[in-house]
Amino acid sequence: MRKLLLLFILFSFSLFSLSYSQEIPTLRIGIEKIDGEVFFSNIGEIITDYLNIKVEGKGIIKIRVKDGSAVIEAENGILTTTLPIKIYPDGYYLNYNNNFYRGYMEISKSGWLINVINMEDYLLSVVPSEMPAYYPLEALKAQAVASRTYALVNKGKHGEFDLCNTTHCQVYKGMKKENERSTKAVMDTKGEVIVYNGSPIKAFFHSSSGGYTEACKYVWGQDLPYLQSVKDVDELLLDTWTREITLGDLLVKIRSLGIPLGNEFSIEVEKTPSDRVYNIIFKDDYGVYYVKGTTFRSLFNLPSTLFNFSLNSGGQILIVGRGNGHGVGLSQKGAKFLAEKGYNYREILKYYYQGVDFVKWY
Repeated sequence: MRKLLLLFILFSFSLFSLSYSQEIPTLRIGIEKIDGEVFFSNIGEIITDYLNIKVEGKGIIKIRVKDGSAVIEAENGILTTTLPIKIYPDGYYLNYNNNFYRGYMEISKSGWLINVINMEDYLLSVVPSEMPAYYPLEALKAQAVASRTYALVNKGKHGEFDLCNTTHCQVYKGMKKENERSTKAVMDTKGEVIVYNGSPIKAFFHSSSGGYTEACKYVWGQDLPYLQSVKDVDELLLDTWTREITLGDLLVKIRSLGIPLGNEFSIEVEKTPSDRVYNIIFKDDYGVYYVKGTTFRSLFNLPSTLFNFSLNSGGQILIVGRGNGHGVGLSQKGAKFLAEKGYNYREILKYYYQGVDFVKWY
């Protein structure tokens, strides 16, 4: 274990100790897996392994994708070709299924539609997709720097493309989500990333901490010095939610995990120092069963793991909690309140990521 740790540290150092890039990174964003018909317009050119097809913005192009091939149908004819294909705009954007995208599109051999786009153009959509554009400008700047850092560190996360367009990575909705205020936040922080000891950090963020952020080690098992639990603004102590679960539904869901829980059981809860549920311990006459708090949250689609159990008068399990998201790193609602209190974006980021600095990466 000690040898593996040493190798990881050496790899991390070699990856990020190089001189900072002078060019804006290009990202490959997975939009969706295509199996059927899709429609594009405002196309300038389609490039296959063998052909360059000039379109010059004329009409709607229908592309049918199946088993590694594409049938391209335009007003003046039909062409069948093998994947991959690249689809370039006539100008600075493509229209795909009535949404506009910067950069260009690629349909990979496996049928994934991939938006190839530079980092700053990508962030023009990500920031307002992840944080409401009416938030204070300094909060939006904090989100821009966190999202830029997250994207830089997670390049290649999905293999044939870098990042997906959902909350699994970062929400990306194309040009329809762009907003003047969030665009200013991106432009004002161009190229800026968060570093710890000179290396870009894992800049996790979430919607609301519920009053306390969570240490990374309790969610993903990695104890990172800049991702420790911190007390958040008091306003988030009021960010509450409730759910009710029947005993029958509880049994069905727990048994779906392969746990043979009997009809009569007890529940104990292990908490982390931030009061989040770390383990739920189920006991019946035949055994003791552990369910991670993060697993339980996913199983019942709960907003967070910051909750408590009780039985209500109807015999149902009442779950009362606070916050929204995994709780690690930047709290977006917390950033809003801090900005309203006069914090600038770097002060906000230093509040949630301990001991960090900032560099212009490009």
